Amino acid sequence: MFTLVEFVALASVAAFGLFAIRKYLRRGTALAVMFASLSLLAAVASPTPASAAEFRKNDTVTVGKEETVKTDLYAMGDHIRVEGTVDGDFFAFGTQVEVSGHVTGDVICFCQSLRLSGLVDGNLRSMANNITLSGTVDKNVSTFTELITIDPSGKIGRNLTSFTKSLTLDGSLGRDLLAMFGKGAINGSIGGSMRAKGESLTINSGASIGGPVKFEGDNPADVSSGAKLASPLEYKKLEHKSHSRGASFSVWTIIWAAAYILFGLVLLSLLPGFSREASNNVENVGASFGLGVLVLFAVPIAAVIACITVVGLFVGLSTLFLWYGALYFAQIIVGATVGQWILGRVTDTWALIGRMVVGICILRACMAVPYLGIWVKLGVIIWGMGALSLAVYRRLQPTIAPNIPSVPLPGPTVPLPPNTTVGSY
Repeated sequence: MFTLVEFVALASVAAFGLFAIRKYLRRGTALAVMFASLSLLAAVASPTPASAAEFRKNDTVTVGKEETVKTDLYAMGDHIRVEGTVDGDFFAFGTQVEVSGHVTGDVICFCQSLRLSGLVDGNLRSMANNITLSGTVDKNVSTFTELITIDPSGKIGRNLTSFTKSLTLDGSLGRDLLAMFGKGAINGSIGGSMRAKGESLTINSGASIGGPVKFEGDNPADVSSGAKLASPLEYKKLEHKSHSRGASFSVWTIIWAAAYILFGLVLLSLLPGFSREASNNVENVGASFGLGVLVLFAVPIAAVIACITVVGLFVGLSTLFLWYGALYFAQIIVGATVGQWILGRVTDTWALIGRMVVGICILRACMAVPYLGIWVKLGVIIWGMGALSLAVYRRLQPTIAPNIPSVPLPGPTVPLPPNTTVGSY
């Protein structure tokens, strides 16, 4: 059954993905890339029906030419070779992976180097440093890699989705190509359309593309006169937005830092004990980050679901307000901890406030750094939300008062009061 927990987990991943690429959603190519990425994530992370599987772990893992593995195979090692047949899916985690045999299912590979010269009946999903494909993949290929090369003998039955620094396609692709790369070179055939974004693209004389061709890059594509294109290439200059920040940004940075300090002053004064507990939880990095991810994404989703019902409307709205306030309180708690790391631990409230001011100034300065600042802010919020959640959880736990004497029970030798009957006697 599709439970609420599964829905919350899936919605959390989707929400985080939308937040990460929110600036690019207006572009059609980027939107297609987003859905392709989510499809790859779903293909790798989605649970499969329970079945038997074989696990092999060694420095060298080999499936011999005459060997047939009649189930899914999980292999871990420095050198992994499949020369025989895997009647199922093949999962590889290693340094060098070579598939020269036959895989009837999908190949999911995380490695430094992958060479595929055999036959794959399903899909290829891989994160690797370099990939060389000289065999056949009957379905789709999705890759995150630095270098991918499809040799003239290489064949992909359906679509290719690639995020790479260098792409070379000399073989054949049955349907569409969706790619982001630094440099791309097309020498083979593409049965469908091509949508690409990168620094430069070269389409040589041996290339053949059966559908629309769209390229967004720093430089116009170099298209050979001998290339066979179903329609003229559509080129769009890649726009690089300026990230220069003027005096107004600095002024607003100072204003926001002052607002956080004022907010922290109020909270630390009103809730000194709770704030001190949450600040101590920040140092429990693993638990804080893990719980912070869950609370940051799952709580608002659960609150919205609760708002759908009339009975849970008040609870859902109250939870949303508390969650929104915790986004700011989390940064104050982490700032107080950073200040204590620099100036030393204290127990006095006003001394903690002073350290909070130092920590907030440092965090806001880090958040003002271009590109890096947004990730610093997200990490601080997740970290602080987890620390707050741990403090709330521990305060809600029931406590048992120590040293409570037990009530003595009468022993068997204590005489019964007069005129006392037992049973019917």
